[in-house]
Amino acid sequence: MRSLVLGSLTVLPGAIGVVIFGYFALVDWDALQNTYERFETLANSASDFDTLFVAHAQQNIHRINLFADGVWTLLSAILAAIGIHGIYTIRSR
Repeated sequence: MRSLVLGSLTVLPGAIGVVIFGYFALVDWDALQNTYERFETLANSASDFDTLFVAHAQQNIHRINLFADGVWTLLSAILAAIGIHGIYTIRSR
C-alpha cells in the first residue's frame, strides 16, 4: 500500500513532469537556436541599434524560458528519484 502511495504521489508526477518539461525545453532550445542565428546575422550586417536590441531581447526571452524548463525538468526528476528511493527502502525492510 505504501509503495502505491509513493508511486502515485511522487514517481508518476515526477515522470510526467520530466516528459512534459523536457519536451518544452527541446522546443525552447530550437527557438533559441533560430533567434540566435537571426541575431548573429543582424550583428554581422550593417543593422541599426534598435534592430539589434530587439533581436537580443528575443534571444534572451528564449534563454530564460529554456533555463526555467530545464530547472523544472531536473526538479521533476529529483521528485521521481525520491519516490523510487522510498519504494526500494520500504521493500527492503
